[in-house]
Amino acid sequence: MTDTAQNPLETFAAVIRDLTDTAERIARIEEVKAEAASLRQHNRLDGLIQDEQAQILKLRGLEQRRLKLAEALGWKSLTFRQILETASPDETEPLAPLFFDLEQQLKRLEQARSSSEQIIQTRLHEMEVFLARQQGDSYDSMGNLNTGSPAHAKLQNKYV
Repeated sequence: MTDTAQNPLETFAAVIRDLTDTAERIARIEEVKAEAASLRQHNRLDGLIQDEQAQILKLRGLEQRRLKLAEALGWKSLTFRQILETASPDETEPLAPLFFDLEQQLKRLEQARSSSEQIIQTRLHEMEVFLARQQGDSYDSMGNLNTGSPAHAKLQNKYV
């Protein structure tokens, strides 16, 4: 007998807790990635990205399981808010704090991902500028690559 046949609500709640924990782990990884990128510790990023990918796969599997359990409980296609509105008080009591915790971790994840992405994009741009300068290219004041000849080649002594 499967755990969902024994108590689908408890199993659903356990999956929500696992989703929350996994979202928290991904948010922590994003925060560490942002820190590593801001400190120019690029060697740390590869391991963090691999760990993040594994956690994202776990998150996807948990979400699929959550969807199946929600359907078994008669909550197919319902948001968490809708579940709380339609569920019995005995179901709402344990689920409400779990949904709140998950929502908080997803917000944290969104903020961490945004910060991490912004810092990494800045570092990538810095590398592009560095490489362009190494190749003799230049950037204008807006940070766009000048595709013509290098800036120093445009300065010529016309009186010679």
